[in-house]
Amino acid sequence: MQWRLAYLIFLCLPLTQGVPTYAARTPDVSRRETQLDPRAGAALPGQPNYTAIPNGQAWYDTDGNSIQAFGGGFLLVDTWYYWVGQIFSASTGPPYNEALVNMYKSQDLLNWQYVGPAITVYTPDVNGVQQLTYCQVQRPKLLYNAATSKYVLWAHWELTASFDPSEVLAATADNVEGPYTLTAKGHHRPGAGNQDASAMGERVGGLTTDYSATAKDGSNTAFAYQPVSGSDYPPKVQQYGSVSASDPQAVSYLSQADGYGEAQIDNYWTYELTGITFNLTLKAISVQMTPRDTSFYEKYSPDFNVNAAAYIIRYPTTNRSQVSTTVFTIGDPGDERKSLVSPAISPGLDESSSNSTVFVHSGDAAFITCNTTGGTIWYTTDGSNPTVNGTEYWSGTRISITGSNLTVKAICALNATSSPIVSQTYTVVANTTSVPIFRPIVNLPSGTYSPDDSTFGYQSVKIYCPTYNTECYYTADSQDPDPPVNGTNIGYRSRDITVWQDPKDGSAYLFSASDNIYNRVWQLSDDFTDVVADKEYDVFTAVSREAPTVVRNHGASGQYVYLITSTQSGWNPNQAQYVRTADVTAGFDLPRDNTTGYRNGNSTWSSMEPVGDPSTYFSQSTFILNIGTDASPTYVYVGDRYNTVEFFDSTYVFLPLAINDSAPAATGATDSGLMSLQYTPSLQLSVANSSITPPTWKLLSLNKPVEATASVQLTADQAAAGTYNFSAQAANDGINFDVAPYDAVQQYYQPASVPFYWQVDLGQNYSLAWIGLSFMSVGGSDAVNRYRLSASADNSYWFPLVDNTQNLIPGFQAHVLSGSGNYRYVKLDDYNIVDVDHNKEADWEAGVYEISVYGNAPGANSSAISTSGPTSTTNTTAAPTGTVSAT
Repeated sequence: MQWRLAYLIFLCLPLTQGVPTYAARTPDVSRRETQLDPRAGAALPGQPNYTAIPNGQAWYDTDGNSIQAFGGGFLLVDTWYYWVGQIFSASTGPPYNEALVNMYKSQDLLNWQYVGPAITVYTPDVNGVQQLTYCQVQRPKLLYNAATSKYVLWAHWELTASFDPSEVLAATADNVEGPYTLTAKGHHRPGAGNQDASAMGERVGGLTTDYSATAKDGSNTAFAYQPVSGSDYPPKVQQYGSVSASDPQAVSYLSQADGYGEAQIDNYWTYELTGITFNLTLKAISVQMTPRDTSFYEKYSPDFNVNAAAYIIRYPTTNRSQVSTTVFTIGDPGDERKSLVSPAISPGLDESSSNSTVFVHSGDAAFITCNTTGGTIWYTTDGSNPTVNGTEYWSGTRISITGSNLTVKAICALNATSSPIVSQTYTVVANTTSVPIFRPIVNLPSGTYSPDDSTFGYQSVKIYCPTYNTECYYTADSQDPDPPVNGTNIGYRSRDITVWQDPKDGSAYLFSASDNIYNRVWQLSDDFTDVVADKEYDVFTAVSREAPTVVRNHGASGQYVYLITSTQSGWNPNQAQYVRTADVTAGFDLPRDNTTGYRNGNSTWSSMEPVGDPSTYFSQSTFILNIGTDASPTYVYVGDRYNTVEFFDSTYVFLPLAINDSAPAATGATDSGLMSLQYTPSLQLSVANSSITPPTWKLLSLNKPVEATASVQLTADQAAAGTYNFSAQAANDGINFDVAPYDAVQQYYQPASVPFYWQVDLGQNYSLAWIGLSFMSVGGSDAVNRYRLSASADNSYWFPLVDNTQNLIPGFQAHVLSGSGNYRYVKLDDYNIVDVDHNKEADWEAGVYEISVYGNAPGANSSAISTSGPTSTTNTTAAPTGTVSAT
């Protein structure tokens, strides 16, 4: 069954009230981009009084500041809606603002008061420890637990510069507005620490299916199984070169020039241990490791293309150093570190059983630091005294200790003055009991630092590990580093999350995306602060899905639970899809895989079906609101529209969503129901009336005659399949989705060349309201179309409507039009397609899924979208050549 847009609109928009009319004025050619401003006429700048939600535009709170609440969740408390969401810093990179999660409240969903930060870097856990310094907190959601009278906030937790940990956090409060306190578990992976055999979660040393490993024999349909190393958190310091399959036990240290001692996840685009702008407690530990286990590599490398580093692994042991702690206090350092002092050579006598020498093992190393800003270290290892004309010590240089003994001498020099010489002697011994695992050494001392201190520049903070062939782990959250040993249940990786309380019985669930492979559901504990150890299964397996959003249609009396997700395509939008189930708990009792221990519950949910256009109208799902009743729901889809150039300027999309349990899906599937999403440039709704105000403008372009640049011709096989349509008529046939860009169902206008044009004859003159463009988007593409739109009453003189030849936005576009003209013909002139992320031509992605023109007959009581300025235009150039007509 084909998905028809007219049917979609009817499903999505309940017929209640009208919306304001368009302003009758000539387009202003001085502006390029329409800015929606659906505020009351008496509203003053900085004092917004919204009458509609400004989709895809800046939205201001009642203080006049832009709303910062991305990946958000909503909770209705009495007559107030509370909205929590992630904050995007206005800076181009970390550190993030000290506020991590914002909270707003509203009684009409239009005008939002800023409550304050719900979660900050200073939010404590139940023991008073601040675990959230230098991290990311994303996609927060709120629940209320009636049994405990607690408000519970869940979120996704990561390091500042890495998604390796893939953890969650839960925080509780007695009042919805806080203050919130982290639970005793702090940030963690769901299921972590539950050692019972029935508990779900990955065990260190266990196996996981490696879907990325390709078989060397194409006929081999089996999978390789990768060992679970547990090395994702706490993070490690960079010390070693790549593992060698030919000599896996070899120890190859990086040089100082290659980044020894830096955060292992550090590279040109990450900021771990840099940009320190608020207090930081840095802790580190050295850990003896097991010998490298080569058995998995030996088993799978003959038949599969596997990564040696992922299959030749070693595990932490319980033989560890003491924790090294360095505290950076941000403030006015005064004269700290300005005086010239002697350097420190480590490890020192405080870690030796001798009063005169430091006992070491062969291969251990010494390091030199100096607590003088701008000082230069000079050193010797031959017993002579160092001078400024000798050997300079570079931060991160390992002074390897071999032979029987070694004496290191050093000075620090500043402004032609040298400090007194310091000396440390090391003696190599074979006795393991007399040599400890030495504490890690941080190259910067504890103290007070200015937030703009150059000390915290790129790759400046380093951690050294003196004991040979040990791993060095660190934390920035005030917790002692505790890498998991073999057999530990580290839970399941968790990135995008939502938590959802089932209105049918009050139970609550965590839906969690795991890497590019799994999407899991956990049942929450009775107090909603943890997962139930053995109540978990996989909704998706070997499918890249994220941004889970859940609703039970018709609430407590409803039969089906619907789950919307998107695929993973960075920050660019893609086609949302949904599945449904009649029993969200059905997977909990399924058998577990004998090898991985996973529980595959894919069969308990329906087939995956599309909702929205191929870029979900340039949004990613985050929540579904119901402002109606269970019997007569009025759903509002909430999505984020990310600005990949300036994340701080990202916006939101609130759209009418309809669910029909008994209708076939857009693809014709009959086991999934129908979810329908309709775009509107602004959404007028009434919480008091439980209604969405439908527009009075109508779709004018559906199945109207078109002419366009010649389209790509179908191959014989494509024509025989009957599921391909690249003709110009495909751009206004009402079919506006794409389950997969490379599957055997492709229905969109694909021009044979670029530039191209496409033109529709509406049949008579209309007053145009807005135009929606769903451009070709290959699974979350970064390709943008640059084009102009124009209109004509006589197909002779063309009036310019939109100039978007500097476009930076991929996928869906909506252009609001205002003016007194009436037009019969509308034309798209597309001049080029550009990969904006890589700044190169992308004409290979030419195509349009749907062009939708909305408006009314002249003189009709047309609905309007209030604007602060119409679309900028310039004269439309002649249409590209090489065209054919299609009717």
